[in-house]
Amino acid sequence: KIIGYAGRLSIEKGVLNYLEAIKLIPECVFVIIGDGNLRSEIRTYIDENRMGEKVKLSGWVPHDKLPDYLNELKLLILPSYTEGLPNILLEAMACGTPVLATKVGAIPDVIIDGETGFLLENNSPECIAETALKILHMPDDKLEKVSDNARALVEEKFTFEAAVERWSGIIEGI
Repeated sequence: KIIGYAGRLSIEKGVLNYLEAIKLIPECVFVIIGDGNLRSEIRTYIDENRMGEKVKLSGWVPHDKLPDYLNELKLLILPSYTEGLPNILLEAMACGTPVLATKVGAIPDVIIDGETGFLLENNSPECIAETALKILHMPDDKLEKVSDNARALVEEKFTFEAAVERWSGIIEGI
């Protein structure tokens, strides 16, 4: 069971909360994909807490390699304090990777809890760990249904063609 975070390594992305939640989730391996001003602090935390066997700090990953990482994950966690609509959310959904994210920005417009992904009540380490464990203990067919729903939503609403259609309607209305 591999759980991941992908994004900028900065305070507003909640990556430090994710890191603290790791200690509360047994029997999993974790990956942190991305780079940013917290990279050295995260590396130090991993080293000081002897989490090197459990946590891989991947650094920045080229965009064309990102699906390879996402396809390995059982769950992607996005514990942000603030967001718009993160691309990584849509990319994970398109790969069929279940997403657990905070209810910020446009995330609740895309993720319907338990249908197209999962929403956190808050981004505390305890809430992240508790919710992630509930998801990991779901029957495989339930998790597959959520993944299928998420992929279908991205294919319907977030393709190039769907964007052109939306923008055409907006432009015609001007």
